[in-house]
Amino acid sequence: MFQTEIVLFIQSFASDFWTFFFKFWTEIGSSRWTVILVLTILFGISFRAGYILAHAVLWSGLITLYLKELFAVPRPANVDLNVKLLGKSFPNPSHFDSMGAKGFFEWLPRDVVEALRANPVDSWGFPSGHTSTAMTFGSSIFMFFKLTWVRVIALVLIVFIPFSRMYLGRHFLADILGGYFIGFITFLIFYNLAFKSQWFKDFFVGKLELKLLDWKTLLLLFYFLVLPFLLLFVPHVEHEGIGIFLGLNLGFLFLWIRGIPKDSGKIMHRVARVLIALVLYFGVDFLLEKGSHIIITGEAGVVEFIRRVLTIILLIWGSTEISIKLGFFKREVSVP
Repeated sequence: MFQTEIVLFIQSFASDFWTFFFKFWTEIGSSRWTVILVLTILFGISFRAGYILAHAVLWSGLITLYLKELFAVPRPANVDLNVKLLGKSFPNPSHFDSMGAKGFFEWLPRDVVEALRANPVDSWGFPSGHTSTAMTFGSSIFMFFKLTWVRVIALVLIVFIPFSRMYLGRHFLADILGGYFIGFITFLIFYNLAFKSQWFKDFFVGKLELKLLDWKTLLLLFYFLVLPFLLLFVPHVEHEGIGIFLGLNLGFLFLWIRGIPKDSGKIMHRVARVLIALVLYFGVDFLLEKGSHIIITGEAGVVEFIRRVLTIILLIWGSTEISIKLGFFKREVSVP
């Protein structure tokens, strides 16, 4: 599964058309487009489904990035200069020739792996982040929505995004399979917890009376307010992702205090809500990226953490409140 021969066989069918085609699917699997798709569901279709989807995709990404750093497995192009970096404007710079695994279930040559770990590459390969995200996102929308065309799109995402990563020379088959596994397990956990639990459904629409001795409430508050800070002390966990996690939680809690928005509304109201969210997210993210080093001082990781927290709070809470003020959203129910 760590054989470069599999990647080279796929690349033997390379052409300008296929390179353009699979670059498109790789881009769809990027973080930028994942954000756009999640926000479209969150503000345009179903706030509850979109919010759970955001958490599932986020955790899939956090786990994938953690395992990448933990395992530190090179990519196909790192161990074999014959693997083409299709879609790139430069040739494969690897110093190794045909140093992939020699058998389907064998490991990469240990000396090659150690040499690459001694001089770290830009990013590690196993597991595939594009694949884990595609699997989590695709499986979620397949189960959340019953429309045939939506489910077809979900299956296309699950197949084409991972395959594009092999075609472009970025991942081994093992990386893809690892990404599928992480993505599917993450989806199962969030789908079962969020959509099979009546207690959680009651909390989400603001009907639950908080009781300090209720262990479920305490556990949820731990997840919302304590876990993000504990994750900061875990090695290899990306601070940017933790900042998004905390921002999602705080933004939701600010809304929950007054009432979660309904999913009702005319098509133009839904489109307006999505546009407001996209403009606010990318606008605030841009401004904070340019000015965070002036406003916030400290280590780069801390600055990035705070920047993401502020961006996501303003996205979840700010976009919703603006849409409510403009009449594009209505509150579900107020907490007594």
